[in-house]
Amino acid sequence: MRRLGKWKRPFLRLALIGLAGVLAGLYLVPWFFPLPETLGTAAPSGVLFVDREDRPVRRLLDGELRADEPATYDEFPESLILATLAAEDSRYLSHGGIDFLGVLRAVRDALLHREFVSGASTITQQTIKLYAPPRRRNFRTKIIEAFTARHLEMTADKGTILTAYLNHLPYGNQFTGARAAARGYFGKPLGDLSLAESALLAGLPNKPTKLNPWKNLEGARQRQLWILGRMREEGYIDEARFAAALIEEPRLIAGHERSFHAPHFTELLLEREGPAIESAKAAGTVVRTTLDLRLQHAVENLVSAELARLAHQAGEENDLQAAVVVIENASGEILALSGSRSFFGSAAGQVNGAWRPRSAGSTLKPFTYALALQRDTTAATILADTPIEYITSTGTYQPVNFSRRFMGPVSVRHALANSLNVPAVKLLDEIGGPTRLHDCLVKDLHFTSLAPAATEYGLGLTLGNAEVRLLELTNGYATLARLGEWKPVRFLRGLEPVVSPTQPGQAGVETRRVFDADAAWLIGDILSDERARALAFGLNSPLNLPFRVAAKTGTSTDFRDSWTIGYTPDFTVGVWVGRFDNRPLNRVSGAMGAAPIFHQVMTRLHRERAPRWFETPADATELVVDRISGKRLPEGLALSESRVRKEWFVRGKVPALAAAADYDAEGRTRVPLTYATWWRDPSNPLKNDAFLEALAESMPVPDFRIVSPLEGTVAFIDPDLPESGARFPLKVAGSGNEEIEWSSKSLAVESENGESWLVLKPGEHEVAALDRKSGRIVRSRLKVQAL
Repeated sequence: MRRLGKWKRPFLRLALIGLAGVLAGLYLVPWFFPLPETLGTAAPSGVLFVDREDRPVRRLLDGELRADEPATYDEFPESLILATLAAEDSRYLSHGGIDFLGVLRAVRDALLHREFVSGASTITQQTIKLYAPPRRRNFRTKIIEAFTARHLEMTADKGTILTAYLNHLPYGNQFTGARAAARGYFGKPLGDLSLAESALLAGLPNKPTKLNPWKNLEGARQRQLWILGRMREEGYIDEARFAAALIEEPRLIAGHERSFHAPHFTELLLEREGPAIESAKAAGTVVRTTLDLRLQHAVENLVSAELARLAHQAGEENDLQAAVVVIENASGEILALSGSRSFFGSAAGQVNGAWRPRSAGSTLKPFTYALALQRDTTAATILADTPIEYITSTGTYQPVNFSRRFMGPVSVRHALANSLNVPAVKLLDEIGGPTRLHDCLVKDLHFTSLAPAATEYGLGLTLGNAEVRLLELTNGYATLARLGEWKPVRFLRGLEPVVSPTQPGQAGVETRRVFDADAAWLIGDILSDERARALAFGLNSPLNLPFRVAAKTGTSTDFRDSWTIGYTPDFTVGVWVGRFDNRPLNRVSGAMGAAPIFHQVMTRLHRERAPRWFETPADATELVVDRISGKRLPEGLALSESRVRKEWFVRGKVPALAAAADYDAEGRTRVPLTYATWWRDPSNPLKNDAFLEALAESMPVPDFRIVSPLEGTVAFIDPDLPESGARFPLKVAGSGNEEIEWSSKSLAVESENGESWLVLKPGEHEVAALDRKSGRIVRSRLKVQAL
């Protein structure tokens, strides 16, 4: 017995030493392992962009992470906490940072399988790993993490550790933290997660790339079902909840569809407002944008629905694209900007149609007319919608109307409202040519996509042969809505905007007057005149809304671009429809393609703000004028309602009073001899209401000459024009009484309804015009080239 007692003392001493060592290892040594400095801090989250009502729009990524604001422990739903414990560490609430049973299990499994098939890292140890600097994965690293985990357990409660863990956990697809994952995969806040959704999320950190639910939903589902089974085994859920979760189908949002809103707006914002964003990032403040997120979503939904309808109506493939810009006129703030039908869900959807230059069509005409109205032109001024050719350095230029017909004498109001091409070209030529309009667009309205020289476009600039950006074009119309005052567009609230950085030497804020207020008011009055545009658009077109709106459509060559831009005193809306690969549409004009979207957006805007219209200028006068001559009627002359119209005049600019010589005995209006060639046209609509003035005896006989084609004309066969532009109209100028017979030795001549054309082919040719009455003959030579 003495010998037995002699052996007890050493064993007891060893046991005490071992116990002391264990206690020291568990409670003393950990203090020598410092906690990571970043422990508990939020994942890099960058800068948060919010809309005008502080609704989140997008978080600017810091590095490659998609993080969100860190959640508190109370914000995590119980289902997510329990699912995470079942997946990663079911004894988390009972161990002190190191799960010794788990370690023994891992060792046992390694011996059985001759490799480690299961881990023993606790949530606490994983938390240390998430926040610590990267280390090589070896046994030494495991020891460091274990002691550091003990340190953490002695200084923080379980809820704090779990909160730090869930806020920093990687869930794949660069989503960091449970809140970001809930929004990124399900488009919902943490509190709205179901049990099945919580189990799906809890399974992703195990192998986030392999279990990516967007690419391997089956794999993610298998992991989810395993976790639900573990939750049932641990008693976290009963059979009923387990069965319900099993049959719930995961409803993932498509790709990154809702990871941020208004992508084209924010991408453009990042390009234009870099210094302001960097300042917000450095200060840790949110970036308040001008966007109205509810309106943005409404616009995106309208675009998708209307494009589907248009594709069906026009027999198009459903690959059409559209862009929409909405500007608040008073501030210049962008309320909505959609650059395509779907950023993530359509082919080429990342292309920003609001910023990519496109052929402008007729949308530039109002600026030509505004410049003219600042001079001596009035809304009643008569313009000649008759054939004309201009000799240019590259050949001849002969504008034609969309309808390929000419209407003779037309008022400024009629010409602009019905988007006639020929009067617009003649008017631009009268007020200074393309340089005047080019300067207005580039220097005053800050269009950044035009070539530096007006000679690149010639007089065709007013018809839209230049490419423009929808955002800048819409702001140009907002300038008209502000009665001539240009302001830069705003992306941010509370910060002064800057002029586009793509314009060298134009820094800082600039607000300037571009058009006279009276001229801009008249443009708005004309573009909102439903009866004036009825000839081209009818009385039931999408341009006609329940309230007054100024609107202009545009269609580019071969129907590649469809535009509608318009405004009320409060808002300006711009819409483009087309294809990013520049393939033509199936005869979809601006009124058919873009106008229905414009109609819907403008209606939506005034659902919450009562529509109004501009006040009439104090010096404006409304007078009755003859539609054909544009003159005021003399006393005692009564014309039918169809022959007259009421017209507005500003700044004392009123038309001349008609004289007795302006009418014949039947009350028909005299038309000058300059319209003689057009007057012979069988489609002349004025033969019952007007007469061509007679040639005075003292006047010399007018020259009888060919005006189309003019001598030396160079004509191009353009494949973008109907019939490749191969039909060239034949016209003469004379008294109007000639009977013309056309001929050419090398080209065919076609005639129909009193009109004649040359059928072009490459080469040098001569055409002859014979007046059968007088026997006179004149000739003209032209050269034809293929583009």
